[in-house]
Amino acid sequence: MNLQFIKYFIALAECENFTRASERVHVVQSTFSSGIKKLEESLGTKLFDRDKRNVSLTKSGETLLPRAKQLLSLWYGIEQDFKGKESQVLQLGFVQNVSLEAIISYTNDFKSLNPLSEVYITEDKHSVLLNMLQNEKLDLFFTEDQELDTTIYESMVVASEKLYLAVNNKHPLAKKGTTTLSSLHEEPFIERSHCALYDKVYEELNQAAIKPQKVFSAQNNETVAALVSSGIGITLMPKPIFLLPEVKFIKLSDVEFIRKIILVYKKGYKNTALKEFLSIIKA
Repeated sequence: MNLQFIKYFIALAECENFTRASERVHVVQSTFSSGIKKLEESLGTKLFDRDKRNVSLTKSGETLLPRAKQLLSLWYGIEQDFKGKESQVLQLGFVQNVSLEAIISYTNDFKSLNPLSEVYITEDKHSVLLNMLQNEKLDLFFTEDQELDTTIYESMVVASEKLYLAVNNKHPLAKKGTTTLSSLHEEPFIERSHCALYDKVYEELNQAAIKPQKVFSAQNNETVAALVSSGIGITLMPKPIFLLPEVKFIKLSDVEFIRKIILVYKKGYKNTALKEFLSIIKA
């Protein structure tokens, strides 16, 4: 067993998909799958249940996950002690409605490596964050995948975001493990107006002659989640990192709405904190 296999294990546990997990740790899928297999052989136990579409932790995997994260954090701490890093400042941004899951794990790792450093986070529109980056008011930001001026900016895919059907836990659909897009037909629907995937969503709805009844439109996920919690309607949204006991998130079995989340930074950057942050992502 080695530390790299532990990184593979954590990535697969969080992504629940071999392709996305291997992209996250920047190795080819065959190398990634081999690492997971070697870790399972080393520990003498099966860590994941797999089928054609899904990957989930076994009981052994659930037991290992917090210990694996603790081990990785301990290693980062050892590196911190020997590198003798000084206090640094990292100015980070993310566009509205990008799930914090794409950010939190990396910022936590950065803080573990740099306990004296400060991380300042700004949430705004893509155009505003890009302007801040250009004027060196940000070091980097997370946004949905889109074209950039490659003579000025560098970017990399760091995560993907999947939409689930979100319903109040008293809704009849809450009893289902999976459902189809047709479940939205004539249902009170809460639109997430800043969702980058909604052109694709409405294209699929129109092709299938599925007509939800729009009852509300909101810009941010917190408002949408609150409306679903209150039972006003249902929606399509990514799973949040915070607990929503009144909301059930249901997989769609007949269609997937997934967008890539990228990290953007300027070429020729000089901030050592940014260098550290990028090394964590590329590890």
